[in-house]
Amino acid sequence: MDLSEITMGEMIIRVPIPDDEAAIAVIDAQGLASGHASFRDQTHDWRSFQKSFMTGRALALIAEDEKGVAAWAGVSVISTRAVYQGVGEVSIYVANDRQGCGTGRRLLEAMIQHSEEAGYWTLIAQIFPENETSLKLHAALGFEVLGTRRKLGKMTYGPMADQWRDVVMMERRSAIVG
Repeated sequence: MDLSEITMGEMIIRVPIPDDEAAIAVIDAQGLASGHASFRDQTHDWRSFQKSFMTGRALALIAEDEKGVAAWAGVSVISTRAVYQGVGEVSIYVANDRQGCGTGRRLLEAMIQHSEEAGYWTLIAQIFPENETSLKLHAALGFEVLGTRRKLGKMTYGPMADQWRDVVMMERRSAIVG
């Protein structure tokens, strides 16, 4: 995959650049406001986004359409230990006004391909059970449910503040790497 840019229909998928910081933050904030995207209580700025998804073996892509940045996805390294070098945790955030039109699917498909080309043999996703759309998307692209981590963490913000949250653990094993 040419990491500079690929075209999928009306959408361009590419590596993020610093100019994308504001759009990434807006999309991130929309996800966090739902209460079903992350335990994080702060949106990513460019520095935290880079640290999480663009440093070392981490990966990041964005989907852009005629309106601008529509979604972002990243794979973060789960451990620096050599034995886990091909295992990463995937995150995907789609702008509210682009949900339900295939943006997330196309971006996650591209991220899976990109991760395999980078040597990842296992991707994990940790998703709140209330986020049914994300669970279905991941399942459609080969992620399997490993189980539910009960009361994994207590939310500190938003509509789910002060509630203990379960997280569904999903995994996708590459058929071509590992």
